[in-house]
Amino acid sequence: MIKPVILSLSACLVLVACGPAPTETSVPTQPLTQSPTAQTDTAAAPDKSNSANSLDWAGEYKGVVPCADCEGIETSLTLNMDQSYQLSTIYLGKDATAFKQKGQFEWDANGSVIRLLNQKDGPALYKVGENQLFQLDIQGQVISGDLAENYKLKKQNKTEPTLTGVRWKLMEIMGQRVAATEPDMTPYLQFGEDGRVSGFAGCNQFTGAYETEGLRLTFKPMATTEKACLNASVEQQFLTTLQGVDNYSLNDSGLAFYKARTAALLRFSEAQP
Repeated sequence: MIKPVILSLSACLVLVACGPAPTETSVPTQPLTQSPTAQTDTAAAPDKSNSANSLDWAGEYKGVVPCADCEGIETSLTLNMDQSYQLSTIYLGKDATAFKQKGQFEWDANGSVIRLLNQKDGPALYKVGENQLFQLDIQGQVISGDLAENYKLKKQNKTEPTLTGVRWKLMEIMGQRVAATEPDMTPYLQFGEDGRVSGFAGCNQFTGAYETEGLRLTFKPMATTEKACLNASVEQQFLTTLQGVDNYSLNDSGLAFYKARTAALLRFSEAQP
């Protein structure tokens, strides 16, 4: 009885060994799901605001900073939207002559510190804060110590000129001076408090709508008269350039339109209507 059982078991083992190899079972791929926390982190966009894009930094800053061999350095630094600057310094107690410099500045990668380019004498690095500049040392660090508060330049709160109620006469297009003509056919524009803008493009009159928010400025498509013009190149360039504007600066030197804070596209001066 024992021998048949052994033979039976051996036969079963042979059948198993000779049978087809087991196939690999494919598991359906399931889409990955995010946890509520991961979804929240993905939805929350990083805050990219910085001094360069969130502060009204353009303007004039003044202060008297410490001096090693004089009573102090009376400093005036003006920052413009096209990233140009004007710097004036007077060494108090030594010479009343103002040393003036002009040039361009650049922002650091974080958009919080500016560097005055081609600055050979004097500080070149400033941290930009709300209505003030902090002079930095040559390593780009905030100056500390008992005199730290004296290394600040404060923004001057002047009575700012306004867009409305003024006729703005075109002076430059893309850095090129607008030639004077006789009779005067220079383009100009005027902003209304009702969100409308009108003016003269060099041959035809135009009107349209505009929107402002802070220093941001956009123009809607303009409607113009249809007078035939012998030379419409300036007019066409002027009206086309207006449509590309997205911000502006307005100070004592006049009105300027920009796109993405590059060099000024258009510059205007105040003119009597």
